[in-house]
Amino acid sequence: MNAWQQAYDYLDGRGASYGISAEEMIAKAPSIIQHDPHSLVSFWEEKDISHIIPTSTHPELAGDFNNWIPEDPGPNHARHDHIMSWSDQCHAQFDNLFDALWPF
Repeated sequence: MNAWQQAYDYLDGRGASYGISAEEMIAKAPSIIQHDPHSLVSFWEEKDISHIIPTSTHPELAGDFNNWIPEDPGPNHARHDHIMSWSDQCHAQFDNLFDALWPF
């Protein structure tokens, strides 16, 4: 199995419970790693699929492309079922770029 097939299989598995495809997960990853299957898998292994509006109160938004972003597990879990603030979103996006530039 080639690296891209492995990446797609992993990403499809990660997003499946929310109805999120591998293509969508690639699109949400920082652009500097979108063409590298190994970097994509490494990135997503360290990130949660974090919902801006919680799925506990709005399950219909689980797979909505505009309602989720990659985020480190710590801040995502600490927020529980609160709506993700604009500041939270900006911090997550900055951290995603930082983590893509300087891998774990």
